Amino acid sequence: MQNNDFLKAKRRSQFRVCQVVANINEYTGGPAVVVTNLAEFLLNHGISSHIFTLDYQNWGQQVESSGVTLHSYAINSIAQYLGSYHPNAGRILSELASTQFDLIHNHGLWKFPNIYARQCALENSLPLIISPHGMLESWSLNYHYKRKILAWLFYEQKNLASAAVLHATSIQELSSIRRFGLNNPVAVIPNGVHIENLDKQYNKENLTNLFPELKDKKWLMFISRIHPKKGLDNLLFTWKELAKLFDEWHLVIAGPDSVGYSSQLKSLVKELELENRVTFTGVLSGEIKKSALSNADLFVLPSHSENFGIVIAESLSYAVPVITTKCTPWQDLHRYDCGWWIEDNQKALTTALIEGMQISDNKRKMMGLKGRKLVQRKYSWDHIAKEMVNVYQWMIGGGNSPHLIHF
Repeated sequence: MQNNDFLKAKRRSQFRVCQVVANINEYTGGPAVVVTNLAEFLLNHGISSHIFTLDYQNWGQQVESSGVTLHSYAINSIAQYLGSYHPNAGRILSELASTQFDLIHNHGLWKFPNIYARQCALENSLPLIISPHGMLESWSLNYHYKRKILAWLFYEQKNLASAAVLHATSIQELSSIRRFGLNNPVAVIPNGVHIENLDKQYNKENLTNLFPELKDKKWLMFISRIHPKKGLDNLLFTWKELAKLFDEWHLVIAGPDSVGYSSQLKSLVKELELENRVTFTGVLSGEIKKSALSNADLFVLPSHSENFGIVIAESLSYAVPVITTKCTPWQDLHRYDCGWWIEDNQKALTTALIEGMQISDNKRKMMGLKGRKLVQRKYSWDHIAKEMVNVYQWMIGGGNSPHLIHF
């Protein structure tokens, strides 16, 4: 890991890290939030923090990060479809890296910015760390499988092999990386979450004024991307059986749809005669999202694949108990009695939902508070950023490896 050129950076009071990611637009889901928060919290630990990204202008505003230097270049929908290709981005990134960066942290796979990150790191003799963000999980690999096989053969295998370190958010993701035959050192560091002040009240009216059908109901909340891997079809089939038993509950489905899946789900809702028991809100952000989470009674993410599941940590930070599948790395829900960690099938989902909705409001509240204590202890952004800085320092300066490195 040690290189004489990098010792200069080690001696600096502040070394310079660039996060490279395809986009940070708000409608694209978790990675946009994760990357921008990581970049911002690194500032608290002596890092000069940069983000290099492309602007998917039809996918909402870019997520802001205070104090971080943003290098952003707009592309159109055709370029997005072609793997986020930008004719000048690789050259620009390499020129920036030659004078402004000491380390490159690449996020995600299968797109041209991942090539740009590897090329600029090699051209400038900079250490490269890659965070796959769950894109080596089995379900994700099978989605658009042929396209990914071509990407693997042409560039992604070379990208991953070039990384000095890979970053996994869980032991589960570490296993996926090793199954792929990748022998790089792996840093296992979860994603972080903001810990909200529960003393501040976010009124239910912020949401009920927009969706009057939610008034006087208990909220079964889903917030994530509207995507086939999230298991929403299983949730709707299950809800068909339970809605008539729990008349006081209403299913709320919130999140961005970048693949056009919501129209299929809305057709299913109509087919199942659930129009009066399910609300699609679209994207929730700012105060309205905070109102949704702080007033939810139960959170559900029946996903087929998650490397982490940032929305789970967010929900727990609002003291809301969570139901999710064993396709996510959240066995802590069982260990800390703050939710249900279940098999990925409708039977298990039905059982967990019945239990979650039948228990008393006080019991759900106690479970939620246990979950909040869990994220305060293990998933605060300041703690996560500090762990990442330890990895960066080792990559740049060498010495003994941090405890979270797996060889």
